[in-house]
Amino acid sequence: MEEIKKIGFLMNPYAGIGGRAGLKGSDNLEKVKELLHHGYEKTAEKRAEICMRQIENLSGYRLFSASGEMGENLLNRLGLPCEVIPCNTVTTREDTCKCAGRMNELGVEFLVFCGGDGTARDICKAVDSQIPVLGIPAGVKMYSACYAKNPFQAGELLAGWLSGKKMSCELREVLDIEESDLDSRSVSPRLYGFLNVPNDGIHIQKAKEVYTGAGEEAECVAQAAVGRMKKDWIYIIGPGGTTWKIKELLCKKLEEQNPQKEIIHGTVRGVDVVKNGEIIIRDAGEKELWELTRKYEQIKIMVTCIGGNGFLFGRGNQQISPRMIRKIGKEQIEIIATKEKLAGLGGEPMHVDTGDVDTDQYLKGYYKIIFHDTESAVYKIE
Repeated sequence: MEEIKKIGFLMNPYAGIGGRAGLKGSDNLEKVKELLHHGYEKTAEKRAEICMRQIENLSGYRLFSASGEMGENLLNRLGLPCEVIPCNTVTTREDTCKCAGRMNELGVEFLVFCGGDGTARDICKAVDSQIPVLGIPAGVKMYSACYAKNPFQAGELLAGWLSGKKMSCELREVLDIEESDLDSRSVSPRLYGFLNVPNDGIHIQKAKEVYTGAGEEAECVAQAAVGRMKKDWIYIIGPGGTTWKIKELLCKKLEEQNPQKEIIHGTVRGVDVVKNGEIIIRDAGEKELWELTRKYEQIKIMVTCIGGNGFLFGRGNQQISPRMIRKIGKEQIEIIATKEKLAGLGGEPMHVDTGDVDTDQYLKGYYKIIFHDTESAVYKIE
């Protein structure tokens, strides 16, 4: 007789909605309502669907899910029967905790959730490390180490587990930064606990490592990048400690040239736009950036990867959208990184998870990373 495995499925329907708008998270319900009013779309369900479709043709399991938008609606649409745990119509993090805790009580053997770092914190609070947990990445930052590298790989891992593929579980970090602290350069992700995550060594991302962009090497890399900037070009500069150093060098130069002028300083975790050495748009959203692609032809994108897990696009910089990347062109993407940060990747390639499969495929390849005028390296994006 075939063993029936119990799987729990939970989704934060609002996860990631703030990414395109330039918000650093989606925990504030009032901000979420405002974004919906202005035409921003929910993206979590699309990403969860990519994962759950991988088990459509498998058998030998029972699904447990939260009601409505937290899972039931999607599973019904996919024709995946589930036993429903009631929750509020307008869901909150309390619903996530309650439903995850209830699934644990019902003997769920594997809990799959779709969301960001805030959702991971709630799951950790409810079940700790008692059962295996897998995250489908759908938030804005996703610093935690409980997520698959992308939704498809989450589905592959889940399908492998259901099919009896051997994989070990290990305690992996749940990290987050409070949204109120996201504009501070000195604040680093805080450890909130550990989740027990199945890991086959292929599908799971690493946690973010703290990297501030300070030090002599970062200074040299930033100065070299500033020196390469061309007159009248538009530079879209992404978040991160290394790229923030570029923004600060530009501001310092402007202050020296125009002591009386009020200077706009860039953000640490936002996307800023520079023209002729001056920040012309601070903390831009996707719609603002898209307008630039319609107005200017000479545009470069300057981004750095996340230390530790190597993500270049799709983690904290969703403002730089797939349509922008395709219109500007991969040839105009400049990767800003120090040798120290690249060494921290342990030889693994960088990753992209833009939310569009075709764009992810388009970005694959080898890129030249310039450290300074006489030294560079070629690095792979997977």
